[in-house]
Amino acid sequence: MMDELDMDKRLAPAWHRIERELGQRPNMSGSALDMRQQYKQFSEELGALYPKPALQAVEDVAITEHLAVRTYTPDVTAKDKHHLLPVGIYFHGGGWCCGDLDSEDNFCRMLAKTLPLIVVSVSYRLAPEHKAPAQVRDAVDAWTWAFENAARLGGDPSKYFTIGQSAGGTLAFAVPNELIALNRGHEVKGIISLSPFVVHPSNVPPAHRAAYKSFETNANAPMNTAAAMNTFYGKLPLQHVFRS
Repeated sequence: MMDELDMDKRLAPAWHRIERELGQRPNMSGSALDMRQQYKQFSEELGALYPKPALQAVEDVAITEHLAVRTYTPDVTAKDKHHLLPVGIYFHGGGWCCGDLDSEDNFCRMLAKTLPLIVVSVSYRLAPEHKAPAQVRDAVDAWTWAFENAARLGGDPSKYFTIGQSAGGTLAFAVPNELIALNRGHEVKGIISLSPFVVHPSNVPPAHRAAYKSFETNANAPMNTAAAMNTFYGKLPLQHVFRS
């Protein structure tokens, strides 16, 4: 296990800058519901530090009584208005227990504005109130809605992809997996998965365990410790996230 001094040396300058701006090193602890409140607080404090990128339109849409999305449409030049945009279906992080449409709002705005593309951010159900595979089902339902509403969104149905970070990165992998099982794999043209959870430490094959030590060496990493991860893992359970 890495001590705090060694961890400090490994952290990127950009992360140290965030800690200085927040006035603390964000860490989550306690129950899943405790961490949900901590995650929300950190997200709000961080979001307040930076201006929200301006877009042509941001719209919240209720798909069902338990599933909502937020769509982000960038400003486009007159020349580009006749061209359909790529569409990224975005899944937020938070260990499947934390996060909402607001927690990564600035990031979604930045993606939509700078690339540019249409972002459809998904508010999937959270554990522990909703066990897996509720999160995967919501993610697939959100994908289906977005794909079927390409014309409404101004999106190019030949350029749809999944994107997510952390727990959302896992869903970015899980959705194509589910669509392939439904003979709809052709709908997905790409996957952008940022620091996903794809292998539980106990499931690493013995022959490869020497190479997979991040869960141990980063046990005291900022924001998301090994203890927090074990709490998240225990609330799903994980065997329902991926098809075998």
